[in-house]
Amino acid sequence: MKSSFHPLRLICALSAVYALHTPLALAADLSFTPPSGGGFVIKSPGGAQERFRVQGTGEVTVPGLNGAPTANNLTCFDGAGRLGPCAAGIGSGATGATGPTGATGATGASGPTGVTGAAGATGATGVTGPTGATGATGASGTGATGAAGATGATGATGATGATGPTGATGATGADSTVQGPTGPQGIQGIQGPVGPTGADSTVPGPQGNPGATGATGPTGATGATGVAGPLTLTTVTNSDSWPANTGAVSLTATCTAGKTVVSGGCRITLNPGDHYLGGSYPAATDQWTCEMSIFANPAAAMAYAICQ
Repeated sequence: MKSSFHPLRLICALSAVYALHTPLALAADLSFTPPSGGGFVIKSPGGAQERFRVQGTGEVTVPGLNGAPTANNLTCFDGAGRLGPCAAGIGSGATGATGPTGATGATGASGPTGVTGAAGATGATGVTGPTGATGATGASGTGATGAAGATGATGATGATGATGPTGATGATGADSTVQGPTGPQGIQGIQGPVGPTGADSTVPGPQGNPGATGATGPTGATGATGVAGPLTLTTVTNSDSWPANTGAVSLTATCTAGKTVVSGGCRITLNPGDHYLGGSYPAATDQWTCEMSIFANPAAAMAYAICQ
């Protein structure tokens, strides 16, 4: 039997009582107890459709959900029955196992082979045409040899290159300590004539004039220069070393006291292929200097002074 209880009217009455109640009742809950076998129902205007139902057994029904617009969020409830959005991962069940592959269907029957068409008749072979006449052989003409071209004009003589710098004058050799041989003595001059002898007389005759002195003979030629004495040379060295990337350096070898430098040289003894020799020259009468640039690797070098 359908109950004549109208919960909507009860809710309106309770709302009016709640509005007239003192402010101390604002925190109170509204409680509704449906009759046995009944429930709490909210209907559409006019009462034709149920919008929300809570049965006395606790079952909650929302009939309008089937016709509501679709949404992307799930609604879950906790142990106390409180509704809310679902936690991450809720509603996503594990992927089911892949089902077995279905059996292959039976192969359909082959259709009948079509009838082969009849072969067409072979056409008649055409008549062979006559062979054409052989053409006459052309005369072989020898072309005349062209005249030799004129000789081209002689090109202008290139400019003379600049004269290179004059090399340094070598050191003067020391004087020989051995004296050269003495030249031969000049030819003796002709003796003058003897004066006449006076006649015997008791009186002494005048004494004859003395003969004139003969002219002086020419000076003899100068003798050849004697052979130079033996040359004694000594070598003096000076060594040094530098770290990598030192840049420009110089190294000088000096003759011993009283000696003169006549030549010299330089030698890079460590990593010679990685450095640059900028100069090798006599820096003074008794010194020989080497100039170098030291790059990415350490270097060692030696300067030589050849002295006499």
